[in-house]
Amino acid sequence: MASLLFICGMPGSGKSSFGKRLANKLGWSFLDLDERITETSGQSPQQLIILSGEDEFRRIESEILRSTAGKENHVIACGGGTPCFHDNLAWMKKHGIVAYLELPLKTIHQRILQSEGFKKRPLLGNSPEFVLENLSRTWSERESYYSIINWKINGLDLKLPAIIEEFQKRLAAFNEASH
Repeated sequence: MASLLFICGMPGSGKSSFGKRLANKLGWSFLDLDERITETSGQSPQQLIILSGEDEFRRIESEILRSTAGKENHVIACGGGTPCFHDNLAWMKKHGIVAYLELPLKTIHQRILQSEGFKKRPLLGNSPEFVLENLSRTWSERESYYSIINWKINGLDLKLPAIIEEFQKRLAAFNEASH
């Protein structure tokens, strides 16, 4: 019986903030994949990418993602690229419900600039001038993965009661299909 909800989306879309709120409303545990990577490896995702390269970071990310198998009642905020590497999206779909937190790039861009989030996202560049260009490139590379996540949540209109109701329907259908 599945009791995992994976939240996917672009960097800066609010996966962690939304995931925490949703987990709290569900009475579930919350797990931030990037935080777990830091705890496990002793390096932040940014440090891993800079010091060891993106391939090594993605290997560790995939390994830690798969370590969530068998956990119960967890909302998991994934990294922006998590569904795009090592067949992670197929694995997530097999082990739980996957949601895509959808936001316009313009909104994500504004959020990242306001919070200076580019400083902790090396794949977006290290200065504000390059953020929109790199966000657009990143979106182009990942859109084909995000598009096959069949539950899209409007990140501009996060009505938790409606989202929880939809999640419960999807969870019941998933668990019924798994039997």
